[in-house]
Amino acid sequence: MKRKKILELVMLLLAMHAAWSCGEQTQAKHTSYAFDYTEIYLPEHGSAEYDSLSLHNLDKEWGIWGHNLGQVLPEYPSQAVYAKRNGMPYREQFCFSSEELYKYIVEFIDSDYGVLSSSRFAILPNDNQITCLCPKCKAAGNSSDDASPAVMQMIRRLAKHFPKHMFFTSHYGCVKSMPEEPMPKNVGVLVSAIDFPLSVTETDKEKEFATLLADWSQKTHNVYVWDYINNFDDYFTPFPVFSVMERRFKLYKEVGANGIFLNGSGEDYSSLSRLKLLVLSSMLENPDTDWRKELKQKAMELYPTTGELIYDFMMAQENYVQKLQKELPLYDGITTALKTYLPREDFEEFHDALFAQCQDAAPEEQAEMEKLCKAMELTRLELMRKDGQLEDYESRLETLLTLDSNDDIHVYSESSWSLASYAKDYRLLAERNAQSSGNRLKGVKLQALSTLDPEYDDLSILTDGVLGMPTNYHNGIVINSPELKWSIGVPAMPGLKTLRVWLVTNPAFRMGLPKRINLLSGGNVLNTVEPKLSGGKVGHTFVDISVPPAGGMLTLEFARNKEVPSMGIEEIEGF
Repeated sequence: MKRKKILELVMLLLAMHAAWSCGEQTQAKHTSYAFDYTEIYLPEHGSAEYDSLSLHNLDKEWGIWGHNLGQVLPEYPSQAVYAKRNGMPYREQFCFSSEELYKYIVEFIDSDYGVLSSSRFAILPNDNQITCLCPKCKAAGNSSDDASPAVMQMIRRLAKHFPKHMFFTSHYGCVKSMPEEPMPKNVGVLVSAIDFPLSVTETDKEKEFATLLADWSQKTHNVYVWDYINNFDDYFTPFPVFSVMERRFKLYKEVGANGIFLNGSGEDYSSLSRLKLLVLSSMLENPDTDWRKELKQKAMELYPTTGELIYDFMMAQENYVQKLQKELPLYDGITTALKTYLPREDFEEFHDALFAQCQDAAPEEQAEMEKLCKAMELTRLELMRKDGQLEDYESRLETLLTLDSNDDIHVYSESSWSLASYAKDYRLLAERNAQSSGNRLKGVKLQALSTLDPEYDDLSILTDGVLGMPTNYHNGIVINSPELKWSIGVPAMPGLKTLRVWLVTNPAFRMGLPKRINLLSGGNVLNTVEPKLSGGKVGHTFVDISVPPAGGMLTLEFARNKEVPSMGIEEIEGF
Protein backbone atom coordinates (compact mmCIF):
# COMPACT_ATOMS: atom_id res chain seq x y z
CA MET A 1 0.00 0.00 0.00
CA LYS A 2 2.81 2.38 0.88
CA ARG A 3 4.52 1.74 -2.48
CA LYS A 4 1.25 2.38 -4.30
CA LYS A 5 0.73 5.71 -2.53
CA ILE A 6 4.28 6.81 -3.41
CA LEU A 7 3.63 5.97 -7.08
CA GLU A 8 0.37 7.90 -6.99
CA LEU A 9 2.20 10.92 -5.52
CA VAL A 10 4.89 10.73 -8.20
CA MET A 11 2.26 10.57 -10.92
CA LEU A 12 0.49 13.57 -9.43
CA LEU A 13 3.71 15.60 -9.33
CA LEU A 14 4.48 14.68 -12.95
CA ALA A 15 1.01 15.76 -14.01
CA MET A 16 1.43 19.07 -12.18
CA HIS A 17 4.79 19.65 -13.85
CA ALA A 18 3.34 18.85 -17.28
CA ALA A 19 0.47 21.27 -16.73
CA TRP A 20 2.89 23.97 -15.53
CA SER A 21 5.19 23.37 -18.51
CA CYS A 22 2.26 23.56 -20.91
CA GLY A 23 1.21 26.87 -19.40
CA GLU A 24 4.73 28.24 -19.67
CA GLN A 25 4.94 27.21 -23.31
CA THR A 26 1.59 28.83 -24.06
CA GLN A 27 2.71 32.08 -22.48
CA ALA A 28 6.02 32.00 -24.34
CA LYS A 29 4.21 31.33 -27.60
CA HIS A 30 2.39 34.64 -27.37
CA THR A 31 4.93 36.94 -25.72
CA SER A 32 5.71 38.67 -29.03
CA TYR A 33 2.19 40.09 -29.23
CA ALA A 34 1.21 43.47 -27.82
CA PHE A 35 -1.66 41.74 -26.00
CA ASP A 36 -1.60 38.64 -23.80
CA TYR A 37 -4.58 37.11 -25.59
CA THR A 38 -5.17 37.49 -29.35
CA GLU A 39 -7.71 35.60 -31.44
CA ILE A 40 -9.20 36.20 -34.89
CA TYR A 41 -12.37 34.21 -35.60
CA LEU A 42 -12.34 33.66 -39.36
CA PRO A 43 -12.69 30.51 -41.53
CA GLU A 44 -8.93 29.86 -41.31
CA HIS A 45 -9.37 29.45 -37.53
CA GLY A 46 -7.64 26.27 -36.39
CA SER A 47 -5.79 25.64 -39.66
CA ALA A 48 -2.04 25.04 -39.83
CA GLU A 49 -1.64 28.55 -41.25
CA TYR A 50 -3.60 30.01 -38.35
CA ASP A 51 -1.64 28.08 -35.73
CA SER A 52 1.66 29.19 -37.27
CA LEU A 53 0.73 32.77 -36.38
CA SER A 54 0.72 31.91 -32.66
CA LEU A 55 -2.82 33.15 -32.22
CA HIS A 56 -5.04 31.79 -29.50
CA ASN A 57 -7.83 29.35 -30.26
CA LEU A 58 -11.08 29.25 -28.31
CA ASP A 59 -11.59 25.56 -29.12
CA LYS A 60 -8.36 24.70 -27.34
CA GLU A 61 -8.21 27.26 -24.55
CA TRP A 62 -11.78 27.76 -23.35
CA GLY A 63 -13.80 25.18 -21.48
CA ILE A 64 -16.88 27.34 -21.95
CA TRP A 65 -16.97 30.11 -24.55
CA GLY A 66 -19.55 32.79 -25.24
CA HIS A 67 -23.18 32.29 -24.26
CA ASN A 68 -22.84 28.52 -23.92
CA LEU A 69 -23.29 27.99 -20.20
CA GLY A 70 -26.19 25.68 -20.99
CA GLN A 71 -23.73 23.01 -22.14
CA VAL A 72 -22.86 22.20 -18.52
CA LEU A 73 -26.43 21.17 -17.73
CA PRO A 74 -27.60 17.55 -17.75
CA GLU A 75 -30.40 16.50 -20.07
CA TYR A 76 -33.01 17.11 -17.38
CA PRO A 77 -31.64 19.80 -15.06
CA SER A 78 -33.21 21.05 -11.88
CA GLN A 79 -35.68 23.87 -12.54
CA ALA A 80 -33.83 25.81 -9.85
CA VAL A 81 -31.12 26.76 -12.40
CA TYR A 82 -33.46 29.08 -14.28
CA ALA A 83 -34.18 32.76 -13.69
CA LYS A 84 -37.35 33.78 -11.86
CA ARG A 85 -39.54 36.81 -12.48
CA ASN A 86 -42.61 37.28 -10.31
CA GLY A 87 -42.03 33.75 -9.03
CA MET A 88 -42.22 32.26 -12.55
CA PRO A 89 -39.23 30.42 -14.09
CA TYR A 90 -37.73 31.66 -17.38
CA ARG A 91 -35.89 28.87 -19.17
CA GLU A 92 -34.25 31.43 -21.49
CA GLN A 93 -32.05 32.70 -18.62
CA PHE A 94 -30.16 31.43 -15.57
CA CYS A 95 -30.33 32.13 -11.86
CA PHE A 96 -26.73 32.83 -10.84
CA SER A 97 -27.58 32.45 -7.16
CA SER A 98 -28.70 28.88 -7.80
CA GLU A 99 -26.79 26.30 -5.79
CA GLU A 100 -27.80 23.69 -8.36
CA LEU A 101 -26.27 25.72 -11.22
CA TYR A 102 -23.06 26.14 -9.24
CA LYS A 103 -22.86 22.37 -8.66
CA TYR A 104 -23.45 21.61 -12.34
CA ILE A 105 -20.59 23.93 -13.32
CA VAL A 106 -18.26 22.41 -10.72
CA GLU A 107 -19.10 18.88 -11.83
CA PHE A 108 -18.52 19.81 -15.48
CA ILE A 109 -15.09 21.31 -14.79
CA ASP A 110 -14.07 18.46 -12.47
CA SER A 111 -15.12 15.85 -15.00
CA ASP A 112 -13.74 17.41 -18.20
CA TYR A 113 -10.82 19.60 -17.04
CA GLY A 114 -9.83 18.68 -13.50
CA VAL A 115 -7.99 20.95 -11.08
CA LEU A 116 -4.42 20.73 -12.36
CA SER A 117 -4.68 22.11 -15.89
CA SER A 118 -5.47 25.74 -16.72
CA SER A 119 -8.43 26.67 -18.91
CA ARG A 120 -10.69 29.67 -19.38
CA PHE A 121 -14.42 29.61 -18.70
CA ALA A 122 -16.96 32.25 -19.74
CA ILE A 123 -19.71 32.38 -17.14
CA LEU A 124 -22.17 34.54 -19.05
CA PRO A 125 -25.95 34.89 -19.03
CA ASN A 126 -27.80 33.97 -22.19
CA ASP A 127 -27.89 36.67 -24.87
CA ASN A 128 -31.06 38.47 -23.77
CA GLN A 129 -32.14 41.18 -21.34
CA ILE A 130 -33.81 38.90 -18.76
CA THR A 131 -32.45 39.02 -15.20
CA CYS A 132 -33.30 36.80 -12.27
CA LEU A 133 -35.18 38.52 -9.46
CA CYS A 134 -35.53 35.63 -7.05
CA PRO A 135 -34.97 36.57 -3.35
CA LYS A 136 -31.30 35.47 -3.43
CA CYS A 137 -30.49 37.39 -6.63
CA LYS A 138 -32.27 40.50 -5.35
CA ALA A 139 -30.33 40.21 -2.09
CA ALA A 140 -27.09 39.99 -4.13
CA GLY A 141 -28.05 43.28 -5.80
CA ASN A 142 -29.74 42.29 -9.07
CA SER A 143 -32.11 44.78 -10.66
CA SER A 144 -34.68 44.38 -13.43
CA ASP A 145 -32.04 45.16 -16.08
CA ASP A 146 -28.73 44.16 -14.45
CA ALA A 147 -27.65 40.66 -13.41
CA SER A 148 -24.03 41.64 -12.65
CA PRO A 149 -24.13 41.21 -8.83
CA ALA A 150 -25.32 37.59 -8.90
CA VAL A 151 -23.03 36.73 -11.84
CA MET A 152 -19.99 38.11 -10.00
CA GLN A 153 -20.96 36.30 -6.84
CA MET A 154 -21.02 33.01 -8.76
CA ILE A 155 -17.70 33.72 -10.49
CA ARG A 156 -15.93 34.56 -7.23
CA ARG A 157 -17.02 31.20 -5.80
CA LEU A 158 -15.77 29.32 -8.87
CA ALA A 159 -12.46 31.21 -8.91
CA LYS A 160 -11.84 30.26 -5.29
CA HIS A 161 -12.77 26.62 -5.89
CA PHE A 162 -10.58 26.34 -9.03
CA PRO A 163 -7.56 28.61 -8.46
CA LYS A 164 -5.70 27.34 -11.57
CA HIS A 165 -8.55 28.05 -13.97
CA MET A 166 -9.61 31.49 -15.21
CA PHE A 167 -13.23 32.69 -15.13
CA PHE A 168 -14.67 35.55 -17.18
CA THR A 169 -17.74 37.66 -16.80
CA SER A 170 -18.84 40.06 -19.55
CA HIS A 171 -19.82 43.68 -19.98
CA TYR A 172 -22.68 43.12 -22.38
CA GLY A 173 -26.44 42.69 -22.43
CA CYS A 174 -27.84 42.24 -18.94
CA VAL A 175 -24.38 42.37 -17.31
CA LYS A 176 -24.00 46.14 -17.09
CA SER A 177 -22.06 47.09 -13.97
CA MET A 178 -18.66 46.32 -12.54
CA PRO A 179 -17.93 45.06 -9.01
CA GLU A 180 -17.12 47.51 -6.24
CA GLU A 181 -14.04 45.51 -5.17
CA PRO A 182 -11.17 44.24 -7.36
CA MET A 183 -11.67 40.72 -8.64
CA PRO A 184 -9.47 37.70 -7.88
CA LYS A 185 -6.37 37.24 -10.03
CA ASN A 186 -7.96 34.39 -11.98
CA VAL A 187 -11.06 36.38 -12.94
CA GLY A 188 -11.43 38.59 -16.02
CA VAL A 189 -13.98 40.37 -18.17
CA LEU A 190 -15.01 40.22 -21.82
CA VAL A 191 -16.02 43.74 -22.81
CA SER A 192 -18.13 43.87 -25.95
CA ALA A 193 -17.41 46.70 -28.40
CA ILE A 194 -20.87 46.35 -29.96
CA ASP A 195 -21.79 49.91 -28.92
CA PHE A 196 -18.45 51.38 -30.00
CA PRO A 197 -18.97 52.22 -33.70
CA LEU A 198 -16.36 51.18 -36.25
CA SER A 199 -14.88 54.47 -37.43
CA VAL A 200 -11.57 55.93 -38.59
CA THR A 201 -12.27 59.11 -36.62
CA GLU A 202 -13.23 59.81 -33.04
CA THR A 203 -16.91 59.22 -32.29
CA ASP A 204 -19.07 60.22 -29.35
CA LYS A 205 -18.72 56.67 -28.03
CA GLU A 206 -14.91 56.47 -28.17
CA LYS A 207 -14.14 58.29 -24.93
CA GLU A 208 -16.99 56.47 -23.23
CA PHE A 209 -15.61 53.08 -24.28
CA ALA A 210 -12.03 54.03 -23.39
CA THR A 211 -13.20 55.08 -19.92
CA LEU A 212 -15.09 51.80 -19.54
CA LEU A 213 -11.95 49.77 -20.34
CA ALA A 214 -9.81 51.91 -18.05
CA ASP A 215 -12.31 51.47 -15.21
CA TRP A 216 -12.39 47.71 -15.72
CA SER A 217 -8.59 47.59 -15.68
CA GLN A 218 -8.81 48.86 -12.08
CA LYS A 219 -10.91 45.82 -11.19
CA THR A 220 -8.97 43.12 -13.06
CA HIS A 221 -5.74 42.63 -14.98
CA ASN A 222 -7.61 40.44 -17.47
CA VAL A 223 -9.58 42.86 -19.67
CA TYR A 224 -10.38 41.27 -23.04
CA VAL A 225 -12.13 43.30 -25.76
CA TRP A 226 -14.64 41.43 -27.93
CA ASP A 227 -14.57 43.35 -31.23
CA TYR A 228 -16.05 42.87 -34.72
CA ILE A 229 -14.54 42.73 -38.22
CA ASN A 230 -17.44 41.88 -40.54
CA ASN A 231 -20.77 43.14 -41.75
CA PHE A 232 -22.68 40.21 -40.27
CA ASP A 233 -25.59 40.51 -42.69
CA ASP A 234 -23.30 40.16 -45.71
CA TYR A 235 -20.11 38.09 -45.54
CA PHE A 236 -19.57 38.25 -49.32
CA THR A 237 -19.19 41.98 -50.01
CA PRO A 238 -15.55 42.84 -49.10
CA PHE A 239 -15.46 44.72 -45.80
CA PRO A 240 -12.50 47.05 -45.00
CA VAL A 241 -11.24 47.04 -41.40
CA PHE A 242 -7.53 47.92 -41.33
CA SER A 243 -7.81 51.71 -40.91
CA VAL A 244 -10.47 51.24 -38.26
CA MET A 245 -8.59 48.56 -36.33
CA GLU A 246 -5.32 50.49 -36.41
CA ARG A 247 -7.01 53.20 -34.35
CA ARG A 248 -8.76 50.75 -32.04
CA PHE A 249 -5.75 48.54 -31.27
CA LYS A 250 -3.71 51.57 -30.19
CA LEU A 251 -6.58 52.77 -28.01
CA TYR A 252 -7.03 49.38 -26.36
CA LYS A 253 -3.34 49.17 -25.52
CA GLU A 254 -3.31 52.69 -24.05
CA VAL A 255 -6.21 52.10 -21.67
CA GLY A 256 -5.06 48.78 -20.25
CA ALA A 257 -6.82 46.04 -22.23
CA ASN A 258 -4.64 42.95 -22.48
CA GLY A 259 -6.70 40.68 -24.72
CA ILE A 260 -8.54 41.02 -28.03
CA PHE A 261 -10.99 38.63 -29.64
CA LEU A 262 -11.90 39.69 -33.18
CA ASN A 263 -15.26 38.23 -34.11
CA GLY A 264 -15.41 37.61 -37.84
CA SER A 265 -17.44 35.19 -39.93
CA GLY A 266 -16.37 32.22 -37.82
CA GLU A 267 -16.40 28.97 -39.78
CA ASP A 268 -18.39 30.53 -42.64
CA TYR A 269 -16.78 31.83 -45.80
CA SER A 270 -16.17 35.58 -46.04
CA SER A 271 -14.44 37.46 -48.83
CA LEU A 272 -10.67 38.00 -48.52
CA SER A 273 -10.61 36.50 -45.02
CA ARG A 274 -7.15 34.97 -45.51
CA LEU A 275 -5.58 38.37 -46.19
CA LYS A 276 -7.48 39.87 -43.27
CA LEU A 277 -6.13 37.19 -40.98
CA LEU A 278 -2.49 37.73 -41.91
CA VAL A 279 -2.55 41.53 -41.80
CA LEU A 280 -4.61 41.78 -38.59
CA SER A 281 -2.27 39.28 -36.95
CA SER A 282 0.68 41.57 -37.70
CA MET A 283 -1.25 44.55 -36.33
CA LEU A 284 -2.07 42.69 -33.11
CA GLU A 285 1.59 41.84 -32.72
CA ASN A 286 2.53 45.49 -33.18
CA PRO A 287 -0.25 48.13 -33.39
CA ASP A 288 2.26 50.47 -35.08
CA THR A 289 2.66 48.08 -38.02
CA ASP A 290 2.55 49.73 -41.45
CA TRP A 291 -0.47 47.68 -42.50
CA ARG A 292 -0.47 49.12 -46.04
CA LYS A 293 3.01 47.73 -46.65
CA GLU A 294 2.04 44.48 -44.94
CA LEU A 295 -1.12 44.18 -47.03
CA LYS A 296 0.73 44.58 -50.31
CA GLN A 297 3.43 42.11 -49.30
CA LYS A 298 0.96 39.45 -48.16
CA ALA A 299 -1.29 39.95 -51.19
CA MET A 300 1.63 39.40 -53.58
CA GLU A 301 2.90 36.39 -51.61
CA LEU A 302 -0.47 34.68 -51.52
CA TYR A 303 -1.65 35.64 -55.01
CA PRO A 304 1.25 36.27 -57.43
CA THR A 305 -1.07 36.83 -60.41
CA THR A 306 -3.97 38.75 -58.85
CA GLY A 307 -2.32 40.16 -55.72
CA GLU A 308 -1.68 43.65 -57.05
CA LEU A 309 -5.26 43.97 -58.29
CA ILE A 310 -6.57 42.81 -54.90
CA TYR A 311 -4.29 45.22 -53.05
CA ASP A 312 -5.40 48.14 -55.22
CA PHE A 313 -9.09 47.43 -54.58
CA MET A 314 -8.64 46.92 -50.83
CA MET A 315 -6.79 50.22 -50.67
CA ALA A 316 -9.54 51.89 -52.71
CA GLN A 317 -11.99 50.73 -50.03
CA GLU A 318 -9.77 51.93 -47.19
CA ASN A 319 -9.33 55.32 -48.88
CA TYR A 320 -13.09 55.52 -49.41
CA VAL A 321 -13.64 54.95 -45.71
CA GLN A 322 -11.07 57.61 -44.86
CA LYS A 323 -12.70 60.07 -47.25
CA LEU A 324 -16.29 59.61 -46.07
CA GLN A 325 -15.45 59.17 -42.36
CA LYS A 326 -18.75 57.42 -41.71
CA GLU A 327 -19.40 54.71 -39.14
CA LEU A 328 -19.20 51.23 -40.67
CA PRO A 329 -22.25 48.97 -40.24
CA LEU A 330 -22.14 45.66 -38.40
CA TYR A 331 -25.61 44.72 -39.62
CA ASP A 332 -26.82 46.40 -42.78
CA GLY A 333 -27.41 46.12 -46.50
CA ILE A 334 -26.18 47.44 -49.82
CA THR A 335 -27.58 50.98 -49.47
CA THR A 336 -25.54 51.62 -46.32
CA ALA A 337 -22.51 49.85 -47.80
CA LEU A 338 -22.45 52.32 -50.69
CA LYS A 339 -22.63 55.21 -48.25
CA THR A 340 -19.84 53.95 -46.01
CA TYR A 341 -17.37 51.41 -47.41
CA LEU A 342 -18.18 50.26 -50.95
CA PRO A 343 -16.99 52.51 -53.83
CA ARG A 344 -19.28 51.17 -56.54
CA GLU A 345 -17.22 51.93 -59.64
CA ASP A 346 -14.04 50.52 -58.08
CA PHE A 347 -15.91 47.40 -57.03
CA GLU A 348 -17.39 46.70 -60.44
CA GLU A 349 -14.06 47.22 -62.19
CA PHE A 350 -12.33 45.01 -59.63
CA HIS A 351 -14.85 42.19 -59.99
CA ASP A 352 -14.55 42.06 -63.79
CA ALA A 353 -10.75 42.46 -63.88
CA LEU A 354 -10.23 39.83 -61.18
CA PHE A 355 -12.26 37.25 -63.05
CA ALA A 356 -10.23 37.91 -66.21
CA GLN A 357 -6.83 37.80 -64.46
CA CYS A 358 -7.46 34.70 -62.40
CA GLN A 359 -7.72 32.60 -65.57
CA ASP A 360 -3.94 32.99 -65.92
CA ALA A 361 -3.15 32.08 -62.32
CA ALA A 362 -1.84 28.82 -60.89
CA PRO A 363 -4.60 26.30 -60.05
CA GLU A 364 -4.77 27.02 -56.30
CA GLU A 365 -4.87 30.80 -56.78
CA GLN A 366 -7.34 30.47 -59.64
CA ALA A 367 -9.69 28.34 -57.55
CA GLU A 368 -9.66 30.81 -54.66
CA MET A 369 -10.19 33.83 -56.91
CA GLU A 370 -13.02 32.17 -58.83
CA LYS A 371 -14.70 31.49 -55.49
CA LEU A 372 -14.31 35.17 -54.56
CA CYS A 373 -15.76 36.30 -57.91
CA LYS A 374 -18.76 34.03 -57.47
CA ALA A 375 -19.33 35.29 -53.92
CA MET A 376 -19.26 38.89 -55.11
CA GLU A 377 -22.10 38.09 -57.51
CA LEU A 378 -24.28 38.57 -54.43
CA THR A 379 -23.02 42.16 -54.26
CA ARG A 380 -23.83 42.64 -57.96
CA LEU A 381 -27.32 41.23 -57.39
CA GLU A 382 -27.87 43.55 -54.44
CA LEU A 383 -26.80 46.54 -56.54
CA MET A 384 -29.28 45.50 -59.21
CA ARG A 385 -32.01 45.09 -56.59
CA LYS A 386 -31.29 48.52 -55.16
CA ASP A 387 -31.51 50.08 -58.63
CA GLY A 388 -34.72 48.22 -59.45
CA GLN A 389 -33.02 46.79 -62.54
CA LEU A 390 -33.56 43.05 -62.42
CA GLU A 391 -32.74 42.15 -66.01
CA ASP A 392 -30.47 39.12 -66.43
CA TYR A 393 -30.56 38.34 -62.71
CA GLU A 394 -31.05 34.62 -63.32
CA SER A 395 -27.56 34.02 -64.75
CA ARG A 396 -25.97 35.77 -61.76
CA LEU A 397 -28.08 33.73 -59.35
CA GLU A 398 -26.95 30.51 -61.03
CA THR A 399 -23.31 31.59 -60.72
CA LEU A 400 -23.81 32.40 -57.04
CA LEU A 401 -25.47 29.03 -56.40
CA THR A 402 -22.44 27.13 -57.70
CA LEU A 403 -20.77 28.07 -54.41
CA ASP A 404 -23.41 26.02 -52.60
CA SER A 405 -23.15 23.01 -54.87
CA ASN A 406 -19.39 22.86 -55.46
CA ASP A 407 -17.57 24.62 -52.67
CA ASP A 408 -19.65 23.76 -49.61
CA ILE A 409 -20.52 27.39 -48.94
CA HIS A 410 -24.15 27.52 -47.89
CA VAL A 411 -24.71 30.78 -46.00
CA TYR A 412 -23.72 34.41 -46.42
CA SER A 413 -24.66 35.92 -43.06
CA GLU A 414 -24.51 35.40 -39.30
CA SER A 415 -28.26 34.70 -39.36
CA SER A 416 -27.50 31.67 -41.57
CA TRP A 417 -29.32 33.16 -44.54
CA SER A 418 -28.63 30.51 -47.17
CA LEU A 419 -27.73 30.94 -50.82
CA ALA A 420 -30.67 28.73 -51.75
CA SER A 421 -33.12 30.91 -49.81
CA TYR A 422 -31.54 34.04 -51.28
CA ALA A 423 -32.13 32.76 -54.81
CA LYS A 424 -35.70 31.76 -53.98
CA ASP A 425 -36.43 35.17 -52.46
CA TYR A 426 -34.77 37.03 -55.32
CA ARG A 427 -36.98 35.27 -57.84
CA LEU A 428 -40.01 36.08 -55.71
CA LEU A 429 -38.85 39.71 -55.58
CA ALA A 430 -38.65 39.87 -59.37
CA GLU A 431 -42.17 38.44 -59.69
CA ARG A 432 -43.59 40.89 -57.14
CA ASN A 433 -41.90 43.86 -58.78
CA ALA A 434 -43.38 42.86 -62.15
CA GLN A 435 -46.84 42.75 -60.54
CA SER A 436 -46.35 46.28 -59.10
CA SER A 437 -46.08 47.97 -62.48
CA GLY A 438 -49.14 50.13 -61.80
CA ASN A 439 -47.67 51.68 -58.66
CA ARG A 440 -48.55 55.40 -58.75
CA LEU A 441 -46.34 56.31 -55.77
CA LYS A 442 -43.07 55.27 -57.40
CA GLY A 443 -40.69 58.22 -57.13
CA VAL A 444 -43.19 60.33 -55.15
CA LYS A 445 -41.71 62.27 -52.21
CA LEU A 446 -43.08 61.44 -48.75
CA GLN A 447 -42.98 63.83 -45.81
CA ALA A 448 -41.68 62.89 -42.36
CA LEU A 449 -44.17 63.99 -39.70
CA SER A 450 -42.32 62.24 -36.85
CA THR A 451 -38.67 61.88 -35.84
CA LEU A 452 -36.59 59.69 -38.15
CA ASP A 453 -33.83 57.41 -36.87
CA PRO A 454 -30.37 58.76 -37.88
CA GLU A 455 -29.61 55.49 -39.67
CA TYR A 456 -32.89 55.66 -41.62
CA ASP A 457 -33.35 59.30 -42.52
CA ASP A 458 -34.10 58.88 -46.24
CA LEU A 459 -37.79 58.25 -46.94
CA SER A 460 -37.20 58.01 -50.69
CA ILE A 461 -36.41 54.31 -50.22
CA LEU A 462 -40.10 53.76 -49.36
CA THR A 463 -41.24 54.92 -52.80
CA ASP A 464 -38.36 53.69 -54.96
CA GLY A 465 -40.54 50.95 -56.43
CA VAL A 466 -38.18 48.21 -55.19
CA LEU A 467 -39.49 45.56 -52.81
CA GLY A 468 -37.19 43.63 -50.52
CA MET A 469 -36.90 39.92 -49.79
CA PRO A 470 -38.37 37.86 -46.90
CA THR A 471 -34.93 37.16 -45.41
CA ASN A 472 -33.67 40.73 -45.80
CA TYR A 473 -35.01 43.85 -44.06
CA HIS A 474 -32.49 46.28 -45.60
CA ASN A 475 -34.68 47.72 -48.35
CA GLY A 476 -36.75 50.06 -46.20
CA ILE A 477 -36.55 51.93 -42.91
CA VAL A 478 -36.56 50.81 -39.30
CA ILE A 479 -38.37 52.85 -36.66
CA ASN A 480 -36.83 52.63 -33.19
CA SER A 481 -38.15 55.90 -31.73
CA PRO A 482 -40.06 55.56 -28.43
CA GLU A 483 -43.07 57.50 -29.75
CA LEU A 484 -46.32 55.57 -29.42
CA LYS A 485 -47.42 56.89 -32.80
CA TRP A 486 -45.26 57.57 -35.85
CA SER A 487 -46.52 59.36 -38.97
CA ILE A 488 -45.58 60.18 -42.55
CA GLY A 489 -47.37 62.32 -45.10
CA VAL A 490 -48.51 61.00 -48.49
CA PRO A 491 -49.58 63.41 -51.26
CA ALA A 492 -53.21 63.01 -52.25
CA MET A 493 -53.74 62.04 -55.90
CA PRO A 494 -56.91 62.09 -57.97
CA GLY A 495 -58.13 58.55 -58.48
CA LEU A 496 -55.91 57.03 -55.75
CA LYS A 497 -57.99 54.20 -54.29
CA THR A 498 -55.57 52.00 -52.31
CA LEU A 499 -52.38 52.41 -50.32
CA ARG A 500 -50.38 49.21 -49.96
CA VAL A 501 -47.92 49.22 -47.06
CA TRP A 502 -45.22 46.53 -47.00
CA LEU A 503 -43.99 45.65 -43.48
CA VAL A 504 -41.06 43.63 -42.18
CA THR A 505 -40.97 41.29 -39.17
CA ASN A 506 -37.90 39.70 -37.59
CA PRO A 507 -38.02 38.43 -33.98
CA ALA A 508 -34.24 37.98 -33.89
CA PHE A 509 -33.89 41.74 -34.22
CA ARG A 510 -36.97 42.41 -32.06
CA MET A 511 -38.75 43.87 -35.08
CA GLY A 512 -42.50 43.42 -35.23
CA LEU A 513 -45.69 44.70 -36.78
CA PRO A 514 -47.41 47.93 -35.68
CA LYS A 515 -50.53 47.44 -33.61
CA ARG A 516 -52.56 49.32 -36.20
CA ILE A 517 -52.21 51.76 -39.09
CA ASN A 518 -54.54 54.74 -39.34
CA LEU A 519 -55.16 56.73 -42.52
CA LEU A 520 -56.01 60.36 -41.79
CA SER A 521 -56.78 63.53 -43.67
CA GLY A 522 -57.09 66.91 -41.98
CA GLY A 523 -56.85 65.22 -38.59
CA ASN A 524 -59.81 62.94 -39.30
CA VAL A 525 -59.41 59.15 -39.38
CA LEU A 526 -60.51 57.81 -42.77
CA ASN A 527 -59.61 54.18 -42.31
CA THR A 528 -57.88 51.79 -39.89
CA VAL A 529 -56.23 48.39 -40.40
CA GLU A 530 -54.60 45.94 -37.97
CA PRO A 531 -51.68 44.17 -39.68
CA LYS A 532 -51.41 40.41 -39.30
CA LEU A 533 -48.57 38.04 -40.10
CA SER A 534 -48.89 36.22 -43.39
CA GLY A 535 -46.93 32.99 -43.32
CA GLY A 536 -43.97 32.56 -40.99
CA LYS A 537 -42.71 34.70 -38.13
CA VAL A 538 -39.84 36.10 -40.19
CA GLY A 539 -40.52 37.88 -43.42
CA HIS A 540 -42.65 40.45 -45.18
CA THR A 541 -46.34 41.13 -45.19
CA PHE A 542 -48.51 43.88 -46.64
CA VAL A 543 -51.76 45.61 -45.80
CA ASP A 544 -54.10 47.37 -48.22
CA ILE A 545 -55.78 50.51 -46.97
CA SER A 546 -58.76 51.89 -48.88
CA VAL A 547 -58.52 55.61 -49.63
CA PRO A 548 -61.86 57.47 -49.61
CA PRO A 549 -62.06 60.64 -51.71
CA ALA A 550 -60.20 63.33 -49.76
CA GLY A 551 -58.44 66.59 -50.44
CA GLY A 552 -55.00 67.62 -49.26
CA MET A 553 -52.23 65.50 -47.84
CA LEU A 554 -52.92 62.03 -46.45
CA THR A 555 -51.30 60.86 -43.24
CA LEU A 556 -50.27 57.29 -42.45
CA GLU A 557 -50.09 56.88 -38.69
CA PHE A 558 -48.39 53.78 -37.28
CA ALA A 559 -49.42 52.90 -33.72
CA ARG A 560 -46.62 51.03 -31.96
CA ASN A 561 -46.99 47.59 -30.48
CA LYS A 562 -45.44 48.09 -27.03
CA GLU A 563 -44.14 44.52 -26.93
CA VAL A 564 -41.64 45.07 -29.76
CA PRO A 565 -39.14 47.96 -29.86
CA SER A 566 -38.85 48.27 -33.66
CA MET A 567 -41.10 48.51 -36.69
CA GLY A 568 -39.89 47.91 -40.23
CA ILE A 569 -41.51 49.56 -43.26
CA GLU A 570 -40.26 48.37 -46.62
CA GLU A 571 -42.33 50.09 -49.30
CA ILE A 572 -45.49 52.15 -49.76
CA GLU A 573 -47.33 51.74 -53.04
CA GLY A 574 -50.39 53.45 -54.44
CA PHE A 575 -53.00 52.07 -56.83
